Amino acid sequence: MFGPLTFPSRDALMEAAATHLAEALTQGGTIHGRACAALSGGTTPGPAYENLAARDMDWRHVSFALVDERFVAPSEEASNEGMLRRSLAPAFTAGAGLVPMYSPELSLEEAALAADARYAPLHLDIVVLGMGADGHVASWFPGAHGYGEAIDPANQQSVAALHASQAYGTPERLSLTFAKIAQADRVLFLLLGDEKRAQFDAALMRAPEDAPVAALKRLPRAPEIFWAA
Repeated sequence: MFGPLTFPSRDALMEAAATHLAEALTQGGTIHGRACAALSGGTTPGPAYENLAARDMDWRHVSFALVDERFVAPSEEASNEGMLRRSLAPAFTAGAGLVPMYSPELSLEEAALAADARYAPLHLDIVVLGMGADGHVASWFPGAHGYGEAIDPANQQSVAALHASQAYGTPERLSLTFAKIAQADRVLFLLLGDEKRAQFDAALMRAPEDAPVAALKRLPRAPEIFWAA
């Protein structure tokens, strides 16, 4: 169920991920008239997003959402929204939309409520996830304030506020909940390196309350896992 699809190189993985995203968005547009992908930030997926944005697609009917966001303005280096705007710049220039999580002049909790109102109606054709060096997924940090609620399948909110003292960039985070990710048509998980592969395999053996990756076992549809050394 959780056997990763192995690629001979990281470049090959990124090209395959871009193709997978393009197929999901094309299918979503055909079925629903509009497509939406929720994307993770961080250093891993950038090349896949750049590959995707260079493709000849009708971007006017595509929206991008965030899997999670550091509670900083898009102009700051730590912002995931800023990273997506840079990586996907050609797609945005051609008409793609972006659904933000961050709201200026609001508290973290107020911003989570505002983002929840924007994200609840979204149909997610695909969600792209990855795993941080410390094992977190999205902004699900074990021990963080709000972690239990974020991964609780019974919590039907789309966006949760979390405060994780160990989080890089800023401890204040906004994140899709498990329930929202579980509604997606597809979940693509990108994994790079032998160390992260071993960490991923070990985390699957633990309880979701202790290891965010283990929450993937609760998804109604098994995620597609792409790995390259």
